[in-house]
Amino acid sequence: MKIGMLFTGAETLEAIVQTGQAAEAAGFDSLWMVEAYRSAWVPLTALAAATSRVTLGPWVLNAYARSPFLTGLTALDFNALSNGRLELGLGGGNRQINEEWQGIAHTAVLSKITDQTRILRLMGEAPAGSLVEYTGKVHRMRWRAVHPPRPFPIFLAAIFPAMLKVAARIADGIAGGATLSTEFLRDRLQLEASQHADAVGRAPNTLRWKAVQFTAVHEDVAIARDAARAAVAGLFHPLPHPYYAWTLREQGFGTVVDALERDAGRKSSLAMIKQVPDELIDRCAVAGTPAMCRKRLEAYAPLLEELLMIDVLPAEHRPVGSSSLFALRA
Repeated sequence: MKIGMLFTGAETLEAIVQTGQAAEAAGFDSLWMVEAYRSAWVPLTALAAATSRVTLGPWVLNAYARSPFLTGLTALDFNALSNGRLELGLGGGNRQINEEWQGIAHTAVLSKITDQTRILRLMGEAPAGSLVEYTGKVHRMRWRAVHPPRPFPIFLAAIFPAMLKVAARIADGIAGGATLSTEFLRDRLQLEASQHADAVGRAPNTLRWKAVQFTAVHEDVAIARDAARAAVAGLFHPLPHPYYAWTLREQGFGTVVDALERDAGRKSSLAMIKQVPDELIDRCAVAGTPAMCRKRLEAYAPLLEELLMIDVLPAEHRPVGSSSLFALRA
């Protein structure tokens, strides 16, 4: 299993580049950028210029933020700049992000993702001079390619049942978010995706799986667990996120979600953190000593092509100017 590092965008651009360079030197396989607090492409371009080996990608681009045409052109340019190191994550966002942050109606999600995925694949594979034509339920295209093809894999943020069906049929792989336990991945999500792939004659083993995990590495287990606890509680404040509410409920933590949703905006962060039990952290995060965290990674290895880790350990507990994740590569 490959190991990647995911930046949330809360860091400065300088820190992102410095940490990314150190991660490549430490043996990490990939660097990824969340598109929320920063754009994805600008930090990724800085990382592409500062590294040479790691794969790079957005985790994940919002399908409502850009047209397939602009997304495709940017992806092609970035793939050329990075010498073919792009792997592209794509998702539909949610109603809060699309309507409250962007003022765009959150409609026709499955059709929009389907059309955009197919257009992006056509654009990536189109030989120079060839005509790309597509008509879908939401998007259409008539465009002539100018440059040589630069294909890139597309991973769809697809955990909800309907989107999982779409991804299993048309995407290169699944882009899983945080809070997915090994049991939920194996016994629920991968089983369902295999059935959807089979239904269209696709070999299930051609579906590539990546997922994210909140990770806190520290010799003091309590410090590591508290850091992961804070990250989980932070998913519910200030913006509700249906993805995490659903995944945690489906894994048996409905009462925890109820408490976090009830307390969001009403109680302090410390009070919300106390609502997250050790069992949830042990099953749905990676937290503890380096040895404990390596053991957790071993459990994911048979299930995933790659695990993307977010370092959630507070700065005061990390090595100065570094990441706690580097202890896993020591």
